[in-house]
Amino acid sequence: MERIGLIGGVSWVSTMEYYRRFNLIAQEAGGHKSADLMVFSLDFSKILKCQQEDDFKGEFEILLSAAIKLECAGVTKILICSNTTSKTCDLLKNKISIPVINVIDATISAVKASGFKKVGLLGTKYVMERGFYVDRFGVEDIEVSLPEAHLRYAVHAAIYDDLCLHNFSKKAKSAVYRAMDNLIDQGVESLILGCTELPLIVDERSEYGGVDLIDSIDVHIAAALGRQRVSRGLGG
Repeated sequence: MERIGLIGGVSWVSTMEYYRRFNLIAQEAGGHKSADLMVFSLDFSKILKCQQEDDFKGEFEILLSAAIKLECAGVTKILICSNTTSKTCDLLKNKISIPVINVIDATISAVKASGFKKVGLLGTKYVMERGFYVDRFGVEDIEVSLPEAHLRYAVHAAIYDDLCLHNFSKKAKSAVYRAMDNLIDQGVESLILGCTELPLIVDERSEYGGVDLIDSIDVHIAAALGRQRVSRGLGG
């Protein structure tokens, strides 16, 4: 496995899961093999402040500084361990000379490979309601359905108030599952777990309510390694 750079801390909870899954894949080679990774862990409070203030420039500068340091340290490609923060990917690609593997593009590729044309999206309010994510699917003629507004708010709150703090509460889990049920009622063919904390609270499975679950950590790692989707059995 070539050396891969992870920009993490967004949040640290999902970054641990990236690290765990990469190492489980490396162990498939046998023996004491482990993943060749470099992790640059950001202070999430600074990223969160930028998001809350719609300060894209400030958020981008934090990500760019981390990406440059990873490039100078010799990594061959970079993954940002967050869907929301991946809105900076396109601009980052123009500022460094190594690939930035975009979790959004990896998710679209997984949807296309499965032949789905109508998908449900769960994530932060920024992912669900800002064009940087949903519009990318529209270009590929994929319809994206969102939970009702009050359910979107509940999922967003569950992510920031619970999951990012390593609190997998019953309230947070209920919010996520109610939103998934709402999307299934809308007739979606697949559910995108479009926040890297969400796979940690959804029961380990590849489908829910008869529809496929697309785990954004899964497809992101698979894209970085040039593999098919990683088994959900690796998930938390």
